Amino acid sequence: MEPIINIKRRLETVFSEPQADVLATVVGEVIRPIANDLSELKAIVRDLAIAQQRTEQRVGELALAQQRTEQRVEELALAQQR
Repeated sequence: MEPIINIKRRLETVFSEPQADVLATVVGEVIRPIANDLSELKAIVRDLAIAQQRTEQRVGELALAQQRTEQRVEELALAQQR
């Protein structure tokens, strides 16, 4: 776990090695679940973006279908008037 090693090295500039080791371990324990949560969140956002694209595509298809329906209703109205 490279970032923890870097954190430990930085802590060793102001703390003793055992203190820096404990602090780096605690930081690692705190960061790990947050990093996991962020990974999960990124996956959820990616899934939502894909779903949004599908929704936008479907709305476009529905808008075209609505236009065709309106055109047919107009044609029927004209035919009925004749």
